[in-house]
Amino acid sequence: MQPGARRLADVFARERARFIRFIDRRSFDDDSLDPEDILSEVILHLLQRSTLVAEMENLTAYIYRSLANRLTDHRRKSKPTLVLEDAPGALETETITLPDTRSRPDQTFALQELQVCLRTAIDQLGLKERAVWIATEIDGRSYSELSEEWLEPIGTLLSRKSRASARLRLLLADYKNHKELP
Repeated sequence: MQPGARRLADVFARERARFIRFIDRRSFDDDSLDPEDILSEVILHLLQRSTLVAEMENLTAYIYRSLANRLTDHRRKSKPTLVLEDAPGALETETITLPDTRSRPDQTFALQELQVCLRTAIDQLGLKERAVWIATEIDGRSYSELSEEWLEPIGTLLSRKSRASARLRLLLADYKNHKELP
């Protein structure tokens, strides 16, 4: 057995119950997630990279971070989307992932209001900042993919995204302070 795989097996055997509790605490609102499945996915992924595992300083912390990331991935995949149509500057229809509000009309209204505020704020961004923000946040595209397609350095795209995010935080600050976000 490789040193990385042996080390992973030792940490897994020692911390398994804590990993399961960690997943349970963070997925209490989602009955479709099985903690054992999430843990198995993460361990399998790490076993495939066992040479990297052997060199990690704090493997337990890395596993906790991987578990949190995997839970986030599952939440993003399972949420319904809301369509923003005819947004100026957009070439196609974008979707925004939002929480499920089918049973709460007040939240549905709040989300519709948020959609209008978000669309207005996105429209106030510069063309290049808007394009990179929409491509990464809404379309889920990677920076390397955009860099190749747009012939721009990744650092430039990161800077534009950072400026766009900061501007959106400022533009949406009033909404956040006066409304309860769902």
